[in-house]
Amino acid sequence: MTAEWWERADRHYDAAGELWLGGRKASDLARETGTPAYVYSASRVSQNVARLRSALAGVGVPVRLLYAMKSNRHAPLLAHLRGLGIGLDVCSPGEIRHALGCGYRESDLSFTSGCLSRADYSALADWPQVWVNADSLTALRRLAQVSPGREVGLRINPASGLGYNSLVTYSGAKPSKFGVYLDRFAEALALANALGLKLTGLHCHAGCGFLTPQLEALDQVCTRIGEFLDAAPGITALNLGGGLGIPLVAGDQELDLAAWSALVRRHFAHRGLVLTIEPGDYLVKDAGALLTEITQVETKGGRCFVGVNAGFNLHPEPAFYRLPLIAAPARREPGAPQQVTIAGNLNEALDLWAEDCALPPVSEGDLLCFLNAGGYGASMASQHCLRNEMTEHLIPVSHLAPGVDADQLADANIHAWDQLYASTPELVWGSDLLPFLGDFTDAFKESLVAPSRLLDAGAGEGRNLPFLLECGASEVHAVDASSHALDKIPASLRRRVHCRVADLTATGYSSASFDGITMLDVFETLPNAEAVLAELYHILKPGGLLLCNIPGFDDGVAGLDMHALGKDAFLYQSSYFYRFVEPQAAEELLVAAGFELLHSGRREWLESAHPGYRSEAHNHVSHVLLVRRPAARVAG
Repeated sequence: MTAEWWERADRHYDAAGELWLGGRKASDLARETGTPAYVYSASRVSQNVARLRSALAGVGVPVRLLYAMKSNRHAPLLAHLRGLGIGLDVCSPGEIRHALGCGYRESDLSFTSGCLSRADYSALADWPQVWVNADSLTALRRLAQVSPGREVGLRINPASGLGYNSLVTYSGAKPSKFGVYLDRFAEALALANALGLKLTGLHCHAGCGFLTPQLEALDQVCTRIGEFLDAAPGITALNLGGGLGIPLVAGDQELDLAAWSALVRRHFAHRGLVLTIEPGDYLVKDAGALLTEITQVETKGGRCFVGVNAGFNLHPEPAFYRLPLIAAPARREPGAPQQVTIAGNLNEALDLWAEDCALPPVSEGDLLCFLNAGGYGASMASQHCLRNEMTEHLIPVSHLAPGVDADQLADANIHAWDQLYASTPELVWGSDLLPFLGDFTDAFKESLVAPSRLLDAGAGEGRNLPFLLECGASEVHAVDASSHALDKIPASLRRRVHCRVADLTATGYSSASFDGITMLDVFETLPNAEAVLAELYHILKPGGLLLCNIPGFDDGVAGLDMHALGKDAFLYQSSYFYRFVEPQAAEELLVAAGFELLHSGRREWLESAHPGYRSEAHNHVSHVLLVRRPAARVAG
């Protein structure tokens, strides 16, 4: 089995050719929602937030994350982001009202927009706790009239920009409508002071959809921002806007978040500012898909046109900004791909989703999904031609009972395990390898491609690290969310291993970093296991191996001092999360995450007592699975 370039754990084709989105078959989703319909994966949004927070942890100063609501204002999505502790970047009184209606507080909001009316300024005066970034000298004057003495920010224009392409320009050689240029910055500072406004923050959004190749241009933008900061020593807060991009076509490489955060650190950490980042697209774009029905497949003028029941009014970016979506049939049929033009149902020549697009064989009535549609789609939709029949839906995390938040539970669970490791100087799990590991030595050795790397995910105190060290990889890494656990790895092992403290949903490793990964006695302790599987898929090389074990209800811990959080989820001793999954369901979980199943089998062994955790020996029963990330499909 081979994978398309865009496939990942929560967005992939299975062995039968069925497309999965957010843990659900696209065909099943469409039967529930009808078409056209937007679907958004809550789990993917959580993963994107976690990955971004992990990168920003290295910046060295406080960083606040805001979500740019103009990207997607679907109320259930906003509620999910609020639960993750994400504030909002808003740009109209209407967006403020919508945010407040979704449970946000005024203090959670940052307002940035220009060319405002008197009615807009009057509305802002009614929300004194909303942070406002003035976009012009005019804005400073009008804010002072309606909100005297208000603490505000000022949007600046560095006359330098960057982006995925040149069609979405916020700053650059050509003058733009955004912000105050350096030649009038001193005038703006003096005006704010004369008007009695407290100007303590700067805001700069200079680009859209930038990836690693654009970091050099971002470096120039940050240098220009530094010139503004040098001229305003009273500034204590800096908002760097958003603009972080995702791969849109096969040749794109994902943004190197480590390089991006290092650039931010180099330019701003020494200034002692509070930073704000306000991405929209990065958090939601690749979490969404637009489901459509193919209405006709017909050759016209020698070209095959595939028509769908959705026009550019439902998602303007491909037509207006030449930002492509990925067209993926809900079922990938065998046969040679054909070059087609995908057309919408509006009576407009501009209404083309894609030209010269390679699709496998498709027929009238098939379901065609447009991927990367989570941002600037539904939020920009219009009533053009009186066609706006779409619906929107959030795909939730499903294995927990209603009202139980997986992300909040995961944070509390990490704390509980960390406290356990800190509570005793002894090795909680002992030093003996799990007894079945020797069965997989040859498979891991054969998977290595120089320079080779192996990872123990959820390594704890290093019990199983000798297995990876014996496989002969160039490097062996260990990652765990508990620093206390990693500190207890015996010195003889630790000096041979690269250790990292990180949440398993956002390890900080680059895509395709490892030939093989073990996750042993870990899956059952993860409230957000699906998100962890997605991250491990991401950091595995195509063709790389994952070895994990998953206990069922016949495990010796199951049911002991536990209360239920869902159909298969429990709290042990009121502190530690456990999840028990039967063998077939365990296999389905791994396959649903995009992996190929290589081995599946039951193992049983006797575990000794665990200091500070369980005082008696007990039987441990697990289903052991060896899976592989599919090799990448060769383009063309």
